[in-house]
Amino acid sequence: MKAFILLVTKGDNSEIMKSLNSFPCVLEAHRLYGDYDIIVKVKVQDIHELSKLKNKLLNESPALYAEVLIIEEG
Repeated sequence: MKAFILLVTKGDNSEIMKSLNSFPCVLEAHRLYGDYDIIVKVKVQDIHELSKLKNKLLNESPALYAEVLIIEEG
């Protein structure tokens, strides 16, 4: 399962961008201009793993808000 995670962060995004590279499930991460600060493309096994990743990003990084968009494959 693939998904995009849109993040709103506080302050400098450098640290979170570095930490995202340490997650094996992260395929891409990019800084944005607009309502969201970072977009992350991930590949996970299931919705449970996706939920755990979202919670980890919110609890262990300067992310204030995360929105998940699951990619329809087929």
